[in-house]
Amino acid sequence: MLFSLRTVTIAVFIVYCVLTCYTGYILLRNNNHVKDGVQYTHRKLSLPDDGEDWNPWGEEFEREKKTFIFQKASPIKLLTNQSLDLRKQLTKYAKFDASQSSESYNVEIWGKAAIGLYLWEHILGGGKLENKMDGLWSYGFKRLDNLKLKFRTGPGVIPSKAPSDVQHLILILNGRSDDKVTFAKMWLDFLPQFRNLRSVILIILGNEQCHNEWLIPYMTKSGGMVNKTFLVYDSPLVDNVNFYQWPLGVATYRGFPKVDSRKMDLENSRPYVCNFLGSIYPHSSREKLMNVLESNNLTQFCFIKARYEWQPKETKNSLSIYIQSLHLSDLTLSPVGMNTECYRIYEAMSFGSVPVVENVMTPGICGDSKALIGSSPLRLLKSLNAPIIYVNDWSQLPDIISRELQMPLEEKIQRRIKIVEWYENFKLQIRENLLSVLKENILRR
Repeated sequence: MLFSLRTVTIAVFIVYCVLTCYTGYILLRNNNHVKDGVQYTHRKLSLPDDGEDWNPWGEEFEREKKTFIFQKASPIKLLTNQSLDLRKQLTKYAKFDASQSSESYNVEIWGKAAIGLYLWEHILGGGKLENKMDGLWSYGFKRLDNLKLKFRTGPGVIPSKAPSDVQHLILILNGRSDDKVTFAKMWLDFLPQFRNLRSVILIILGNEQCHNEWLIPYMTKSGGMVNKTFLVYDSPLVDNVNFYQWPLGVATYRGFPKVDSRKMDLENSRPYVCNFLGSIYPHSSREKLMNVLESNNLTQFCFIKARYEWQPKETKNSLSIYIQSLHLSDLTLSPVGMNTECYRIYEAMSFGSVPVVENVMTPGICGDSKALIGSSPLRLLKSLNAPIIYVNDWSQLPDIISRELQMPLEEKIQRRIKIVEWYENFKLQIRENLLSVLKENILRR
């Protein structure tokens, strides 16, 4: 009886070990990662139905009617990646040059546009925001050498409630449309009320057609309070003296996360050559793109999700599908909207996916200034040799996909690494330029 019980016990233990090992093997093979409700997989995606939770990321064609309350996006944790070596890039801009002054300076950053979160989280590397009064005010603190930065955002940040003793200010506004310009002017007109104000740096989301002339009277060279302006899009005002160019960045207001490049899987085979998620409008570049994809039977190689009616609603599921499409594709197709520059360019590079962008100018007065000639559209990205594939027409896409299908995995891996390294270095360069201009204006006063 004792022998029989011992035999049964050993047999049960062996079966348990076999099942445990097999389960572990299945989990490793599937290679799934779940963080904050977002699941990562190297298998092909299942398309969601066409319910209301689908968001096509087509907001560049629409004017939002709502006021968005900005929330910090949850970070996405991916596989630890040993291939990236960002140490040189990170240390290159790690120290702010304080050789001209050992004095500490308090700098207020007031974010009244979504690009403010891109500045704080992605460019400056600011920490978690602390909410006050149920989110009416949100604060963040960061010290960069002798600069003490305090970031404030939220609907409670209004001119009459902002700190009256501010001396050095970075003000972030939205000038995309007429109603946004009216709101921005309210802030700029109030600046003289801050009696201790010594320097003002303006970062503003410009008009997509680059009609930003209304800013000129607010510059110090015209008798205004703004020392320097960083402007999104290829405005002809940009001269790198009074006006500088600023990147559009990622759509933080839709919850797009700050991706940790050191924990990103760049070495697995990706199941899709390309991806495109978006709304299709009649007679648009997007319609031409879809025609090329379908007529050349390219949809079998790409993750495509198209709608013919724009819907602004965003859910955790639709955001997850979009993020996974970037993570599982080597190319991200980016047709022009109201402007050539769009969020998906930066979002794709966050995941090591190459943006494929139309090299065409959109209607308006955007383009090269007298000081900067020969690089628009996407002047800033071109000047820094961004890893982007440019097309003059979507008829070039079949040849691009054909080359991708023949490219060895090792070559794709090296390209992904270079893209992610470039994007991390790009953000550091943007930060360095901003801090350099800020320091110059602080010390000049």
